[in-house]
Order: sequence, then structure tokens, then C-alpha cells
Amino acid sequence: MSSTRTRRERLPIPLRLEDFLNPERVALVMWDMQNGLAGRAPEVDTIRKNALRLIDSAERLAIPVIWSRHILPPLELTTGPFLLFLMKKQKVDHPSKLTPQLQRGMDDTNFIDGMAPLPHHIVLEKSQPSLFVDTPLDLRLKTMGIDTLVIAGVATDIGVEFTCRHAAALGYYTVVAEDATGAYTREAHERSLAYLRGWTTPVVSTDTICKAWDAQQSWDAQKA
Repeated sequence: MSSTRTRRERLPIPLRLEDFLNPERVALVMWDMQNGLAGRAPEVDTIRKNALRLIDSAERLAIPVIWSRHILPPLELTTGPFLLFLMKKQKVDHPSKLTPQLQRGMDDTNFIDGMAPLPHHIVLEKSQPSLFVDTPLDLRLKTMGIDTLVIAGVATDIGVEFTCRHAAALGYYTVVAEDATGAYTREAHERSLAYLRGWTTPVVSTDTICKAWDAQQSWDAQKA
């Protein structure tokens, strides 16, 4: 029997939400919960509150928690497309006018108040809006036997959506916690969620995810 066939039998395609959220197949991703990124989102307080609920629920089931940390290289080592992106963000018309940001040691790379990885969490540094680019994420997930990411953080329309698209291209599933993610405008957030809903990504509330995981914990306790 082929390895592909064996894998499909062990991890069947999720057809229901509870299949996507099966603790045996998921990891929780905290996306760019940093001062210079999540800290600038208008709804950061709500995002933080719901993200902490997700972490607490994941911890009770020993679901792996993965944090992304966005660290940019020096401007002279930054790719052209990302320089153009930074120019739009900083509203300048030439790369020479860019101000360095998100560099190692700057305050905007620190995690927002009230949120920090626990010692056993996985922290992956990256410089692109996909957690699969130039990081060991794919290797870590394969090692842990995980094929689904539950994602919270900022920004919905940039890194969250990019990572969901990239994940699907690599054969992974994703779930987005709609009220534990955010963008820099409500319109950008809703536009991205609408795309993801039409894609292969369930978009659900923090409450829905936590209830599914808490129910699994209760079931496990009954079996013990």
C-alpha cells in the first residue's frame, strides 16, 4: 500500500468542522502578535482577549502553539516586492526614503502586552507574509504529524490569508478564528474573511473553536 494511501486513512479529509478541529491533527498559530503589527490593529484588545482564550483551550489538550515573529532584514537585503510594499505603508516614493522598521531589537518586534510564548511553545522568525517561507514550519508540522492550522492574529488580509493560501498549496488545512484576527481596517478584514470562506478555510468564532476543544477534553476525561 502506498504511503499516500496510508496517510489518507490515518488523516481523512475533514468534511465537518469538528474534523478540522480534531486536536490530534491541529496546531494553533499566533500570527504576528507584536507591537508594530497586531499592536496597531484598531481591535487589538478584542483580538488579544480571544487569542488568550484559544491558547488556554489549546493548552488543556496539549495542542501545539506556534508563534510567528516578523523580523525584517536590513533594507539593503530586502527583496524588491517587499520594498514596494514598505513604500506604500510608509507613503514614500523611493526606497531611499524608507525608515527601517521591525528590525531585531526594536520595540515593534516585541510581543504585545499580555501575550508571550510559553517555554514549550514554538517561535518561528520570518520576514515574509507566509509562515512557510524560509522557516522550518513544514518540517515541524510533518514531525508532529499535524496537517491543520488554526490561525489567530494580525493582519487578516496579509499574513493570515497568505499563509492559508500557501498552506493549501502544500497540502495543509486551515481554520481562521474570525474574532481573534484583525486587519488595519474593518473593510480589509471582512474582504479577506469573505475570500477565505469561499476557499477551503472554515472561518468561525473563538467560542466555536473553544467549545469544540473543550468538548473533546470532556470526552477524553470520560474515557480515562
